[in-house]
Amino acid sequence: MSLPYGLLGLLNYFSMSGYDLKKIFNDSINFFWAAETSQIYRELKSLEKKGDIQSKVKPSDKGPHKRVYGITKQGKQSLAQWLENPPETIGEDQRNAFLVRVLHSSHIGFEKLHAQVEKRLMAYKRELQQLDMVEQQLKEYLRLSGKEDNLPYWRIVLSRGRYVTKANVKWAKETMQFLKENIEKGKA
Repeated sequence: MSLPYGLLGLLNYFSMSGYDLKKIFNDSINFFWAAETSQIYRELKSLEKKGDIQSKVKPSDKGPHKRVYGITKQGKQSLAQWLENPPETIGEDQRNAFLVRVLHSSHIGFEKLHAQVEKRLMAYKRELQQLDMVEQQLKEYLRLSGKEDNLPYWRIVLSRGRYVTKANVKWAKETMQFLKENIEKGKA
């Protein structure tokens, strides 16, 4: 997935500000696609220049005016074309900085690596808890957009997120056990 199409997909539900888009990223799809605020605004500017979205400045009850973005007819066509033509190679999950660290951890040893994997396990467990809350947030976003019939698609993605995170938890536990056994062998 590329960020521009992710933004078009979200704007296809209803018009939003950049802040709203970042909140939806954080609340719902962050487990498989993260985006920094600066990336979101950069892409929004590019999509608007291309004609896939348009923006309007609207007054806000809570502070300064905000720019709200909406998908155009051209943007809907761009999104549909992208959805109908997946690439031959998706390239998902090809970068994992933590595994690069693990690969080169002979420089720090089993004990320090064990502590790092333990921290990672805690992070995976938190992620699993967050995924349980995501579905409720998704239901609310879909209700607000009037597109509750899209929930099955979101559930498919959420299901994969749960499977991957559960696999990560299992991997971390097995790795910690392996490291513990090697630490004990080294001390014997």
